[in-house]
Amino acid sequence: MHVHQSLSMAIQQFILLFLVVNIRYERYIHASDLHEIPNVSFSNSLPTIPFLSSTTNQYLRDQLVFLTEQFSSLTLPSTERMMREVYTQSSDTFIIEKRNLSELVIEMANYTNLAIMKKLEAIRNLVSISEQSYRRFAETDETSRNATAKFMEKHGYLSSKHVENVTINITNENASLVSPVMSMTTTSTALLIGNDSFILEELSTQTSFSTTTTDPNVDISSEDGQSVNEVDNEYKALKKDLYIQQKKHFGGAFVNITHSTVHVPTIIYYLNKEILLTANWSYNLNQAFIDNYNHDPELTWQYFCSQTGLYRVWPGHKWEYPEGDTEKLDLFDCRVQNWYIRATSSPRDVIILIDASGSMTGLKKSIAVQTVETILDTLSDDDFVQIIKFQEEPEFVDECFQNGLVQATFENRHRFRETVNSPFKTKDIANFSKALNMAFNILDDARTNISRTENVRLLCQCHYLTTDNLTDAQREAFCPSDFNVTHVDEDEEPFLDSTGCNKMIMIVTDGATETASSVFLNRNWTPNNVSTCHPYETRVFTYMIGRELGDPKHIRWMSCANKGYFAHVSTLEDIQENVEDYIPVTARPIAMYNDHVTVWSSVFLDVERTLPIKTYKWFPFKFHDLSMSMDEFKNKSKPVHLMISIAQPVLNPPKQKKDETILLGAVGVDIPVKLIQEFSPKYRLGVHAYSFMINHNGYLMFHPDLRPVLGPYRKQNYHSIDLDMVEIPDNLMRFVHPLPASNIQDIRKDMILSKENQHSARVKKHLDDMRRIEVVEQKYYYATLGDKESNPFSLGIVVRFPYGEYHVRTTEPDTEKVQIALRFILQRNVRIADWIYCNSTAEDDIGDTEESFRGYLKEKIETRHIRSCPYKASKQLIYMMIEELFIMSKFENWTKTGAIDREHQKPMEKSAHLDFKAFEHEHHLHWIFLATRSGITAYWRLSNQANEDHIRQFGDVNPNSIESNYYERTINATYFYGADHIHGKHHIYSLFYGISNVPSTNSQMSNDNYTNTTEGHSTSFTASHMYLVITTGIWMNQSSGRSNNMRNVPFGVFGVMLPYKTVRSTHFSDLCNQLETGVCYIIDENGYIMFISQQQGVDRTDDVGKFLGEFEGAVMQDLVVKKIFSEEKMVDFQGVCLQRQLRSEKSSGFMFRSILHTISVMIWNIINHIAMFLVRDILVFPQWTYASRKSNHNNQNFTFETPLPRTHVRESLSNVLLTHIDFRRPILDHRELNSSREDESIGRIPSSCIEEFNLYVSTWKGWEGALPSKDNKVKWEEVERANTVHGSVSCTQYAKETIDDSNENGTNSSTVEPTIIFSESFSYSISKIPKSNLMLLYVNHSKEASISCPKLIIKRKPVEFTREEWCTRLKTTPYRERPHKCFFVHEGENQTLFSKCSYAIRLTDRYSIIVSLVFILQMFFLQNKS
Repeated sequence: MHVHQSLSMAIQQFILLFLVVNIRYERYIHASDLHEIPNVSFSNSLPTIPFLSSTTNQYLRDQLVFLTEQFSSLTLPSTERMMREVYTQSSDTFIIEKRNLSELVIEMANYTNLAIMKKLEAIRNLVSISEQSYRRFAETDETSRNATAKFMEKHGYLSSKHVENVTINITNENASLVSPVMSMTTTSTALLIGNDSFILEELSTQTSFSTTTTDPNVDISSEDGQSVNEVDNEYKALKKDLYIQQKKHFGGAFVNITHSTVHVPTIIYYLNKEILLTANWSYNLNQAFIDNYNHDPELTWQYFCSQTGLYRVWPGHKWEYPEGDTEKLDLFDCRVQNWYIRATSSPRDVIILIDASGSMTGLKKSIAVQTVETILDTLSDDDFVQIIKFQEEPEFVDECFQNGLVQATFENRHRFRETVNSPFKTKDIANFSKALNMAFNILDDARTNISRTENVRLLCQCHYLTTDNLTDAQREAFCPSDFNVTHVDEDEEPFLDSTGCNKMIMIVTDGATETASSVFLNRNWTPNNVSTCHPYETRVFTYMIGRELGDPKHIRWMSCANKGYFAHVSTLEDIQENVEDYIPVTARPIAMYNDHVTVWSSVFLDVERTLPIKTYKWFPFKFHDLSMSMDEFKNKSKPVHLMISIAQPVLNPPKQKKDETILLGAVGVDIPVKLIQEFSPKYRLGVHAYSFMINHNGYLMFHPDLRPVLGPYRKQNYHSIDLDMVEIPDNLMRFVHPLPASNIQDIRKDMILSKENQHSARVKKHLDDMRRIEVVEQKYYYATLGDKESNPFSLGIVVRFPYGEYHVRTTEPDTEKVQIALRFILQRNVRIADWIYCNSTAEDDIGDTEESFRGYLKEKIETRHIRSCPYKASKQLIYMMIEELFIMSKFENWTKTGAIDREHQKPMEKSAHLDFKAFEHEHHLHWIFLATRSGITAYWRLSNQANEDHIRQFGDVNPNSIESNYYERTINATYFYGADHIHGKHHIYSLFYGISNVPSTNSQMSNDNYTNTTEGHSTSFTASHMYLVITTGIWMNQSSGRSNNMRNVPFGVFGVMLPYKTVRSTHFSDLCNQLETGVCYIIDENGYIMFISQQQGVDRTDDVGKFLGEFEGAVMQDLVVKKIFSEEKMVDFQGVCLQRQLRSEKSSGFMFRSILHTISVMIWNIINHIAMFLVRDILVFPQWTYASRKSNHNNQNFTFETPLPRTHVRESLSNVLLTHIDFRRPILDHRELNSSREDESIGRIPSSCIEEFNLYVSTWKGWEGALPSKDNKVKWEEVERANTVHGSVSCTQYAKETIDDSNENGTNSSTVEPTIIFSESFSYSISKIPKSNLMLLYVNHSKEASISCPKLIIKRKPVEFTREEWCTRLKTTPYRERPHKCFFVHEGENQTLFSKCSYAIRLTDRYSIIVSLVFILQMFFLQNKS
């Protein structure tokens, strides 16, 4: 009885807990909805609203004058003037030239192509060495191979998973591996057997400088220094020391540059004979790797992947497991990496047929689904795919893709994965003939459409896609049907939904009762000269699913009769190895033609180089804490580098029929994108200019707006970001698909077609981490990199006119200038851009940009030349930097003595120097700085109270001067405001936040933002200190006289940095203090608050930096209507979202049903797990591997007829982490304010998404003439009239009141009537502060209005697609270029060498033994139990 009562109480408590959670959730969702969509309205045209009084207007006019004077006083006008004077004195050394940008981009493309061709030479060398080494190995007999295998088993090889790191530190290392003290010719052991000699793997690595030559008759196991008890005897031979050192050139990794290491997948035995022999003959590559690096020091990772699964990589290093792989399962297999598959086979059109008959249930269905997933993972953006499930009738598996092929993009593959994992009904029998006919129809239609719309010689080719080297007669004889194709209109779009190359059908089934021979006879074996011109043009691969291997003869026959391959997949662990078997088959034509096709990967991150293909599934990124701010999350990022890989197959053409191995593997080289960008550097392009590169798919290889990571999260789709996803046309008001026609798409198509051209386009460019926006006209120049067969890239550069077409250079400096520049740069207050200045490898080895630059200066002083830098453009940069450092040195001399340099000791403008000294003693001026076009930024400290940590943080945020936000904003604004920019009268005001750790006893805790951080027993507080940064542009032209016919060119940005609170208290403490009502704001050109009046003693400093719309939404909307601000719609194609659970119904009945449903699901899951454990893990084979533990529970035989209702929506990660609080600045107490920290409705696994949001920018120029002074007759009333706009708005807030009505029939109904809870009308006035980017806004409303009126929040909104919109987007193939070579058939494949099309017999024998053994053990167990 007591137990029964306890159980009842527990159930009651459980139900009560569910009710509380549901009620709290409903309240939260309801409140959230009201916050996001306030039930308010406003109007901007109410004539009854009283305007501001004349007294108020006069006061605001006085405030405008006062603010203009105050802001001008903060700019150090006399010091700024002296900086310009110093520049002017050096004007004769500068040469401003108008350049031909079309020639410039061609020059950059040619240099880039030359660098790429050097990488191709390295690849070809690796291919040659690999093939020669294998041929020598292939000539040995079985006795020699056995002896070699025994030797290798005894002495081992350098296994990257078994080596032990020994770190060494070496200074003054050289980029090349050839040095007087280090001989890099790797010696090795030769094992002589008969008359054959072949190279063996290194036996020991006692140092990182040499390879020990060891007698093969000597047992070296004792040298390991470890007892048998400490090391597993089986792998003791693999336990070796690897001497490593950190190399910046290899992404900061610890490597051994004298040895390569070997990786073997976990599913393969490390000491397998095949692996040992491959490790042996492939060791010759070690010296090839080193030779390549000596010849081209820009090379990074080089590697060879054998078809056996062995992966040899240089430089040697210990294997790094991906984050999340805590058990070190190592699921990496080089044979299924994208670069390997693309190198070993031509692009393909793939039809996957999945058996959905009644026998495909339970485990067989799970295996089938994961087999399809694994096939999808082997595809790339160059491939096209379709999946069909078949029973009695075949049908497309996905509701979006209901006809034809679709490009195998990341999104489409992900869509297919979701579809095959969703429950689908299995029934009836499988009709193979109908399914195959449907597959052939799709493939034939695709091939026919390509020929019809493009009129290319494509139908009958067996080697190249083009035969341009043939005469018309030869072409007609080669492919007669090509001359009978239908000509189409030029306006008709080409057919893009096919590769026009390999055709493959993959069948996943548990067996077949027919061969469907008639289908193959009519559709594949006999050419029809319409869609098929060769027999056996479509390959068929079959995968038989299930433990019980019935009669596979029909399934095996289908693949063997159609140049395919048969595999038996009995368990989840067998999937990957068996799916890989199709790759050597598709490589046959390539090997038969012996043509080493060069393939290039899409861009990828260096940290993903060794990640398994299913990282997204096995180790997904998860958020463990949603209470952080976005800035905190971004600061968790680790350094990453973008890479591109180049690969070629390693082949063994079947010239001698004794060896059936024709695909040996593939070799590859990784190229850092930074090295490719080196040939189109920022310093040659200038401010607001940049370079970019795309491939044949239109995908970006590099671009300043390519953002592959957000904090520690790697975005899913960054490999396939298209050009029109970062260059947003100004007329794109919202996301639609396909995107509307624009000049950007014309540019993209031209570049894909390798055209050299130029275009103009008006685009939206974002700044300041997408918090600001500008709409600008840009010019695009582009050129191809050369031979499309060697590389598929096109290079483009973007500039802004007119100043973008001018180039600045300087004369070669004398030795004295170089010495002065060297002395100046040795100071702590100078920072240079982290660019590659001349020799990337040498500078990487030095490891410090400034140190490498100082080396060039010392070389110039000692030899009067810079011979170590062979590039003319790089030397020009160094000369420019020397001249600008000389200018900085002269300015610093003026700040100290009042004289420009030591030769001219007479002070210049003594009053200016006195003003500067006066400023220097004022505590509100901390720093001044100069940023130049050559990448140098110099800082001068003016106050003892200035915090050096904060200026260092400012430099970290803005490391490269002309790429910094403040630099670009300043140059853009000063140019926009016309003639004033040459005289420096226009200034840009912005904010910067410095972070400090201060003791907990600091007396200023009450005045700043602090976050408590505790380490051990000590407590410190992180404080945020705000600074006002004032900048102006330094412009010059070709002559010191500044003639009007010469174009002005930006040379740099001069700025001052002041502590915000000091400035506010000394200059703006009385802002609008005489106004009894309302509030005054000083906002910048993007609507962010710079200053705010402190009405009635309320400190609103925390609101500085926020967007005005958060407090004055109605006013902001009215400013848009009056065109003071422009509302620009921005689309971010690289957004990141989380899943948010949808709101449930609020009825009690639904709540009760949801509780019952939750309980029933819990009970059912418990029963289901117990049952599956008993059936699958005890009675059948135990699934001990990681892959089976991760099998998807959705792959059970559910039979839902209709799709489940939607339960989640996407929410922007920015919205979740920021929750609309302090959009501009870091939140140190964010955890207190962020409501997401306990929100269980938000998912923790992010995904890529498209986001829309509004940004605001003002292009209001206001008064453009001279300001009132004693030298002119201008009055402030004139300025005020041109600079001031008045307006009025009204806002009303409603509450919804529900009224229940009872009808005569007894039923209840409800109506919703709005009730006004607040209404107010008020006026405002906005004035532009002359010569600045600031505006004074006065809003005359009550406190209640600022709280109750609508908010205008800059909030990202994920694009939600309808089913039709989403399907259209996925099915639409952007314009792309097909590969220039295609290999899919060869007559030589008919020879008996390729008659073997499966390992089914071996597999059958193996599993029959296992089944028999398990059966005996089970019988023995049952007998003992009885």
